[in-house]
Amino acid sequence: MSDLIGIRPINFIVMVAVTVGLSILLGWTQQDQRRSIKIRGWIAAILICLVVRWFAPFDVGPTSWGGVYDWIMPDGYAEHSVETAISVDEHWIVGETKTCKSFPLDFRIAPQLGKEPGDAVGSFHCDGGPMHTVTVKVYGRINQPEHATAYWRCIRDPEVFTCRQTGAE
Repeated sequence: MSDLIGIRPINFIVMVAVTVGLSILLGWTQQDQRRSIKIRGWIAAILICLVVRWFAPFDVGPTSWGGVYDWIMPDGYAEHSVETAISVDEHWIVGETKTCKSFPLDFRIAPQLGKEPGDAVGSFHCDGGPMHTVTVKVYGRINQPEHATAYWRCIRDPEVFTCRQTGAE
């Protein structure tokens, strides 16, 4: 949506909230003429500031609606528990950590698999071992349509695997 209107999501939210608030305030003061003139002056000043803010190239807030979540939780460490495939070599011992990759699904392939485009946790490739379907605790973004590869650091726990996202490209 941000790409359609050309502003950052946080700016859009502020503009909508201020406009609605000022509209309510203006409706509340319609009966008192002096108060109404003062309020209209403030509304005009605030709207001018909002229009300037709309077009100014300030770098505040996320650049897209998908980035709003990452801006609220900058480390991306929201826990998700997913059942997925992970390659497990027979020599991967409990407590050992490995660097893994996942490949977010392309918009052409995802519908065939019944998943959303950008699903980044369909499978984790950690080593040359066979794929096993297990429960994995994932700390990072589940849906990453803007990336081709996501990087993870996975640890084998006694009961589940835990994977934390370390990057993406």
